[in-house]
Amino acid sequence: MERILSPGELLDARHEVVPFHGRVRESAAVARWRDGAAPAALLLLHGPSGVGKTRLADRFADDVVRVVDDADLVPWRELVRLLGEPVGRARVLLVARRAGWWWSALRQRAGDLDYAATELALTPCPEEHAASFASACAHFADFLGRPRPEVPTPAAGTFHDLHLAALAAVHGSSADDPVELVRWLSDTDPAAPATRRLAEDVLAVTLLDDRIEPERTPDALETLLRAAERWPHALRRAERLFAADPGLVALVGAAPLTVLAERPEPARAVARQVFDDPRFHGDALPAVLTRTLLHDHARSARKPELAELHGTLGARAALAALREEALEAARTEVALYRELVQDDPGEYRSALADAVGDLGLRLIAVGRDGAALAASEEAVALCREVAADDQECTPQLAAALDRLALGRAALCRRDAALAAVSRAALLYQELHRRNPALFRLDFAKVTHHLAVRLFEVDRQVEAGDAARWAVLRWRQVADADPRYEAEFARTLTSVAALLSAFGLPDDAASAARESITVLRRLASANPRDFEPELAAALAHLGAVLHRSGRRVDALAASREAVGLWRAVGGAGLAAALGEQVDLLAGPERVAAAAEAVELLRPLAIRSPLEHQVDFAVARSRLARLLFDVDPVGALRIAREELAERRRVPRQVLVSGGGKLAVAWRGLSDALARARHGEPALAFAERVADLWRDLVGRHRGASVGYPVAVHRTAELLRANGNPEALSRARRAVLAWRLTRTPDELAAEFRYADALSLYARLCAQAGEELDRALPAAHRAVLVLRDGRAAPDRLARAVEVVDAVVRAHDDPQAARARTRAAPRP
Repeated sequence: MERILSPGELLDARHEVVPFHGRVRESAAVARWRDGAAPAALLLLHGPSGVGKTRLADRFADDVVRVVDDADLVPWRELVRLLGEPVGRARVLLVARRAGWWWSALRQRAGDLDYAATELALTPCPEEHAASFASACAHFADFLGRPRPEVPTPAAGTFHDLHLAALAAVHGSSADDPVELVRWLSDTDPAAPATRRLAEDVLAVTLLDDRIEPERTPDALETLLRAAERWPHALRRAERLFAADPGLVALVGAAPLTVLAERPEPARAVARQVFDDPRFHGDALPAVLTRTLLHDHARSARKPELAELHGTLGARAALAALREEALEAARTEVALYRELVQDDPGEYRSALADAVGDLGLRLIAVGRDGAALAASEEAVALCREVAADDQECTPQLAAALDRLALGRAALCRRDAALAAVSRAALLYQELHRRNPALFRLDFAKVTHHLAVRLFEVDRQVEAGDAARWAVLRWRQVADADPRYEAEFARTLTSVAALLSAFGLPDDAASAARESITVLRRLASANPRDFEPELAAALAHLGAVLHRSGRRVDALAASREAVGLWRAVGGAGLAAALGEQVDLLAGPERVAAAAEAVELLRPLAIRSPLEHQVDFAVARSRLARLLFDVDPVGALRIAREELAERRRVPRQVLVSGGGKLAVAWRGLSDALARARHGEPALAFAERVADLWRDLVGRHRGASVGYPVAVHRTAELLRANGNPEALSRARRAVLAWRLTRTPDELAAEFRYADALSLYARLCAQAGEELDRALPAAHRAVLVLRDGRAAPDRLARAVEVVDAVVRAHDDPQAARARTRAAPRP
């Protein structure tokens, strides 16, 4: 026999005793959102408690739309993880009582995951109250077997209040005051509340008696703070309670505390506890508190204090991903300092320079790179003025130049970035000469940055020297102050990666080994913190040694890294196994690749931003290796990888798209060798799309993109697809768009693209007047670059093929001989 619901349970929307009705306009809006064209969409449905948010959201919950009720109570890290889970067409519907900065922070983080985010506010609908009250009376009465009451519609704020009044009327009560209704329910159903809303109301009514003190358990405190949003006396009780004992902050989450953070007096009481609590790092709550304190202080604060407070607000907002709010605070800070500089340049110009520098960082965070660079340029100019008047401010100028170099590099203005960091290095060199103890660390850092910038403009000899000087200077820093040993080890690892990437494997191995020596010493004293870093450094050393051809030493370092990762645990084991794969042979090689895939599979589900690309790379690697031992299994994995409708967010592409492109290219080649032309082409086209999206944002994209397009042309040709010619033409165009004429003059792969285009023109008998100079140009590039004889011979054969395809071969050959050198 089915259990009879209690009065409190009858009010629970989950039981749907009263059918959903009304909200036609809002339902249509949610339906439009659900059916919209965006691949991933996020909607916040917000409004006061009891207006029907949950009932409306539940109508749309299905396999596509994921509904999260009370979303403002869910930690932001959990919400971000949830947003990263869906693949293909993703729809996430959040339900919360309020929007505010928690939502703004989540919306901006969702933007990083390529979600289109919007919101819909649900407000009370007085025009629907009469129909809703009548419906509730009828359904409650029928459910309970009681007569339907004939009473007028009471004044009520929300549907919940109406339904509670209807339930009381069905039971013969004439109560219509909110307090009396809650008391009636408590008397009628002592087991209530069945919902969060009822729990809050019962507590609020109980606390009308000042003799009753609220409990100090986490659940009771959260209920009190949520009730405080609607019951003024509950808010006063909460304010007194937390003012008397701010330590209660440790028992409550961020969302309930927001009601206190938005009011000056309780905000002052709990501020220190909130700012010091690591649970709230990255949450919007500290920024909300800072905003409240700033606005409260604005009435009496002087302009310098206000400028400083806006700077603090900008920093805390930025930590919470409130990038737009941080930018607004930074702009206000700069505006205030500009006013102060007009009155007293000597006193405030330095502070203005710092504020403008911070503004540049805030502009970068919102993708305004051009404006950010302009701000960095202004900060440097201001610092020059300050330093000209006061040499004590030279360190500020050096730091501003270093930041300017980072901004220029982000915009691929590599020569300008080098000029800025070179100037910063000279300034720090002079500062270090005058005061080694004070500027030793800054000098070491800027030397490392100088090495990076020199490598980026292909000044490898100078870059290698700068990298060695960076290591030497960091070693001096660590020797002088052991607190910097860990950062020294990390810098060594970074320098090793830099040297290895630019063809200096011996120097790279030396830096990696020194990093390991330092990390072994640190790990022996603090295994928990430094054994993972040691394992990662060992895996990196293995990769460096492998690239330099020292396979035995590389395998030894890799095995030690894998063993250490197995001991300490963590996601690094999968990466170490991936590095080890190419050092192994036979079944052991495949086993390592397979284990990496299985380790990454659950991580990619839980934390897609961190592991999605690594999982795809590992799976592609395994499929490539399996073609030698299990072709059927290899093809199955490849098709799974193709079939998975993965959304790869832009920020993931920028950080990991390059290695994903390399992995897919390897799998495409393996498929082509196994004569699986269709999937081989599909992966090659994915590679081309990836590199195209990375042009201007990844160093390797200017070459990776034309090479990838050329590869698709080759595969189309192998498959007999007539689209090969247009793809070959696109590859030639891609080379010309992404590289300079001087670079192309020595680029053999450009010559190959020209030859393929010309050959396909000859075969099709099309565009021969363009094909002939293209084929001739390919020969010249290869000949001037002293390419291998067979490669040059193939290019000459293409010239002959184009000549033969012409209506007048003799005239075509004469044109070729007379063609001027470019």
